[in-house]
Amino acid sequence: MNLFGKISIVIWIVLLIAAAIMFDWFGSRDAANAVLEGGKVAVEKLEQTGDQVQGAIESVTEKGEAVQQEAKKIAE
Repeated sequence: MNLFGKISIVIWIVLLIAAAIMFDWFGSRDAANAVLEGGKVAVEKLEQTGDQVQGAIESVTEKGEAVQQEAKKIAE
């Protein structure tokens, strides 16, 4: 199968999924909402993890600066 055929199949699948959600075939709206809710939860967890990592980086940076200042004082 050539590239055009593969792209066409993907487009048809996307259109079928969109139509299923629009017309609520097979209870697809509930499934779509569940998937989107799962995505929201994943994004929230990533945000929390990112905030925690950023806080740890800032803490290490501040402590590193304090150690450097103490080292300079001792060296003088």
